[in-house]
Amino acid sequence: MSLRHAVLATLLPGPQSGYDLAKKFDDVMRPVWYARRNQMYGELAKLTEAGFAEEVAEGARGRRVYVVTPAGRAELRRWLVDAEPDRTGRDETMLRAFLVSTLDKEDALAVLDREEEVLGTELRQLRAYLIELAEVEAPTDPKALGLDLRARMLAAMLGWIAEARRRINE
Repeated sequence: MSLRHAVLATLLPGPQSGYDLAKKFDDVMRPVWYARRNQMYGELAKLTEAGFAEEVAEGARGRRVYVVTPAGRAELRRWLVDAEPDRTGRDETMLRAFLVSTLDKEDALAVLDREEEVLGTELRQLRAYLIELAEVEAPTDPKALGLDLRARMLAAMLGWIAEARRRINE
């Protein structure tokens, strides 16, 4: 159900077409929750059917414009405040970290090197973006908070890579 709630939160600031919503979702949520555009449109249809969003206008070229309903606001609040998060997620990077010990030393170090490069690049880009974002957004902006969490997670993963490399080289 997380996609449903991420879409609701993205739609919360005000009326948006499906196209605009998908663009904003990609910009804001992608670091923490990836969804393809067709998933976004499907979820928007489900939200409308459930009464959590409603179509308020049809714009140029048949673009439909949507808003969150009071029931949608209540559902987002319920999910954030009352529902226990699903902590059974799958993370391929974590799985690889868990299984790297099955490799010989050379292969294990190569996997760690590759992960370090990818994660390090993402962290550098994210930190640069956070500096730019701080100039235009409040530190409590949901995007800034979410991206700060992602940066901290990347830094922790890089720390783990350094420790794993040290242990493998012992």
